Amino acid sequence: MEGDFIVIEGIDGSGTTTQTKLLCEWLDKKGKEYVRTQEPVKEELHIGKVIKEHLVQDDDDHSPESIALAFAADRLIHLEDRIIPALKEGKTVVSDRYYHSSMVYQPEHGADLSWVKEINKHARKPDATIIVDVPAEESMKRQQKRDGGESSVIFENLDFQKNIRERYIKLEEGLEEDIYIVDGVRSKQEVHEDVVEIVREVMEK
Repeated sequence: MEGDFIVIEGIDGSGTTTQTKLLCEWLDKKGKEYVRTQEPVKEELHIGKVIKEHLVQDDDDHSPESIALAFAADRLIHLEDRIIPALKEGKTVVSDRYYHSSMVYQPEHGADLSWVKEINKHARKPDATIIVDVPAEESMKRQQKRDGGESSVIFENLDFQKNIRERYIKLEEGLEEDIYIVDGVRSKQEVHEDVVEIVREVMEK
């Protein structure tokens, strides 16, 4: 029997990395075998590392389509090298971001959504996708705190983050899969408890 594939998504500053970590700690305490991963993949010699260090930082020099294709290629290699083998071994895979990020961010930059879906159609669907939802204003505050002070660049991105959040909320309308939205404004522990409840239900199916 294959393991369960859980994805945690959300706008920048929503706490996806924190909730991924907390969920894996919970799995560990329960004696469950798991693999914690993320996208884009940051390992050496991986496309994801190139995306992060080159394409995204210089996104004015690259079309949204080229960036979307790079993410899709990174994703399929990620699936083949790590996610699918772990699932076949019966392990739970918890990923901090997946193709949902591409379907939200790349169209906001100008790529056609139906085309982004098409180039990701061979990616395995998660058993559950959990969106940690926070208002854009809260996202900005968290990023400001994380980056160590006030940043004009961050506040210039407020409208962008509002649009991204709206796309996340509407994701389920165009995808035939289980997507759950949890309130991310509360404490880390409260959000974690909601995430665990969802994962428990998935594992019992």
